[in-house]
Amino acid sequence: MTDTAALEEQLADPLLDRRLAALGELARSAPKARRGTNLHVHSNHSFGVFRSPSEAAWNAAKAGVEAFGLNDFFTVAGHDEGQRAARILALPTVTCLECIALDATTAAAGTLINDPANPGKVYLCGKAVTNPGDAGANRRLAELRGHQERRNRALIAKVDERFRALIDRAGPLWDDVAVQTPAGNTTERHVARAVVRRLQVLADEHVGTFDQLFATVVGVAPKPLDADRQNQVRAELLKAGKSCYAPEDPAAFPDVAGLRTIFLGLGAIPVYPVLGNPITGGESDIPALFARIASWGFHAVELIPARNTDDRVAAVLGECQRRGWPVCDGTEHNTPAMEPMLTKWGMDERFRPQFREGALVLLGHQALRARGEPGYIDANGAPAADGYRRCLAEGERAVLAVAKA
Repeated sequence: MTDTAALEEQLADPLLDRRLAALGELARSAPKARRGTNLHVHSNHSFGVFRSPSEAAWNAAKAGVEAFGLNDFFTVAGHDEGQRAARILALPTVTCLECIALDATTAAAGTLINDPANPGKVYLCGKAVTNPGDAGANRRLAELRGHQERRNRALIAKVDERFRALIDRAGPLWDDVAVQTPAGNTTERHVARAVVRRLQVLADEHVGTFDQLFATVVGVAPKPLDADRQNQVRAELLKAGKSCYAPEDPAAFPDVAGLRTIFLGLGAIPVYPVLGNPITGGESDIPALFARIASWGFHAVELIPARNTDDRVAAVLGECQRRGWPVCDGTEHNTPAMEPMLTKWGMDERFRPQFREGALVLLGHQALRARGEPGYIDANGAPAADGYRRCLAEGERAVLAVAKA
């Protein structure tokens, strides 16, 4: 193992001080040239390919990302490490979170928005968190995480029943799920990973070959890659209509206004993530979509360019420009697979300047609000007078300061 590889492995160390010390050593080899932005990357504080916020930040710096965003589900628990890593790497970083709402009007109409499978469900982000300790917001986030945990415990119980019925062995334990994320913020993806790992343990114990055990329990032959196997478990066992499915509590999905209140309490900008392809009924008409977003009190957008096409990116960015809204880009990295940190459309010179400008506005909001100054939005979530320009200038100063260091 090379010195760099050994240091990178330490980014998964259980102790924060060791992770940061390794990051300090790695920072010496980070590329100086920066290009492109990525303001939507998950860490192990929800689910993702990265084993810590430090590892996520290092991969962004190594790829030459100019502005970065740590974005986990239902939590701000990784933000402290993320910002400490950002300072070590001289990587301008926006702290973010993501939650899921249920819009009653579109749900009743059967309209899909940015969840391609569930009418009325809406993924929403709060970006540029400046008040992470807000008691009300954190209490509400804890409630949402509690709903997720209860469902995931139910999934594990049903998986265990299936293991015992089909191969006469216990399934994964709850601890096998919880240990995957440092603050106990579990997801369905953690359950799927625990299933694959348990099957591997049983294969190592010569209960059967891995392929035999997987085919018996999951019901299909395993694909070659571990990431694909985890997706097979979700599709064949854990989704609606499958043998181990556990229904979601409707209380796990507040309305859009409720999530917006959480984001504002955290001092963040409410941001709508545009799904792209597949294009849903709720997103097919871009001006109408933006009118709905605005009616919700959202005045910023993000795109995952890998999910979109040239014309779709152009249409979304054009509407943002018309309305004077910031738009940022990201990759998510919320699956077991390692993907590039920079995307094709995000690096396209037709679109990159606007994505960069959106990232700078968010960075500027975060910096200004941290100093007690007005940001892009006011306390009620409305765009502040001259907020876009002031935040853009502040974000540019932050990036230039890093470039000159």
